[in-house]
Amino acid sequence: MVPARRSSEPTARRRARRILGALFLAAGLSVVATVVALAKGSTKPDLSSVDPQGRDLAYTAAVNFLAGTRQNVPHAESFKPETAVNQTADGRSTPLDYRSLSWVGFSPQHFGSEKLGYTDFEVHHFLVVLGSPGEQPSQTPKASSGAPSGRPSTQPGGRPATAPSGQTSVPGTAGSPSASSTVSPQTGPPVSASPTATATATASGGAEAAAPASNVLQLDVPVLLDPKGPLLAASPSLSVWKNGVGKVGGRADYTNFSGLTTQVGNATKNQILRWAGAYSTGDSAGLLAVTGDQNDSHRYAGLSGFSLADSPQAVQILSAIKSGNGQVIVRVRILLARAAPAGTVPGQNGADQRFTTFADFDLLVGATGAQPPVLAWGPAGSAAELEPYYNAFTN
Repeated sequence: MVPARRSSEPTARRRARRILGALFLAAGLSVVATVVALAKGSTKPDLSSVDPQGRDLAYTAAVNFLAGTRQNVPHAESFKPETAVNQTADGRSTPLDYRSLSWVGFSPQHFGSEKLGYTDFEVHHFLVVLGSPGEQPSQTPKASSGAPSGRPSTQPGGRPATAPSGQTSVPGTAGSPSASSTVSPQTGPPVSASPTATATATASGGAEAAAPASNVLQLDVPVLLDPKGPLLAASPSLSVWKNGVGKVGGRADYTNFSGLTTQVGNATKNQILRWAGAYSTGDSAGLLAVTGDQNDSHRYAGLSGFSLADSPQAVQILSAIKSGNGQVIVRVRILLARAAPAGTVPGQNGADQRFTTFADFDLLVGATGAQPPVLAWGPAGSAAELEPYYNAFTN
């Protein structure tokens, strides 16, 4: 870059400016390229053309769940369908009355590390529209061990409106129930009022949307992707609709990460019990308190029209592993009961028979303090995406 002969001062200055300009341009282009690469890397993959492996099995499991019957589908060895069916006082339950059940998508989940190994899930999401109190029950699909045949019709956007095409499901192998930690509820919390249609909220990081309708729920079905085929990983779970979205093997409760397993103390158990009571009845104030969220603009929503069943098995802790920042991931099973319609008299016209079912969740819980906060929750299998205050709506 140094000329053989000395240039005049004006010429040297022009050359210096050109060299500096070229260097600044190169630096600017590298920054732009880095930003573009990061933006592309952070974009979620387009799953519209992906055919999930466990969709048919998930639909059958969803139908069985809403019918309150045992899951007679292939399942992970750590999931025991015989212990996940409803447990009422007389051993009976009526199916949940719903108008429609629609598959609306799935979320791939990849949990673990290179050192400990990985567990792959598909969490399938269904939209459930409940029947209105007092109306005639609709013709809902009946539970079966196999998914119905026929390709689904589609709604705008290519989403199916009915059941996916079926593969014949094979009954899973039965096993003895594994030991679990049970938390007995002290008193059944009252059913809270349904959210009003005029209230608005924003999901954390999302756009403004109307508050969830009380008769619209999201049903999440976790499916373990095993080399031998898709397996039901845990009991399906109900959540607030946010306008989203040979011998069997495989472990689905994270106990395969043996180096991370931990015990759940009494303080954590009490907090999980409070969370279960608030979530099952839609107690927003109770959920806010149990999370320990200090953000004044945050609110939380649970189910509406449900309660914890009056049973010693209403809240169970199935497993727990260590997470980062002194937190733990707890697999929790709760026994939900459909709230009785207002004005019904127990014991008359079958009013004491309600839809009851177990539902499994992953909870992210703080591990320290007299009242460890339940920081976030999601369907079983979603632990990898849970972050503190993940479920918050912004006022």
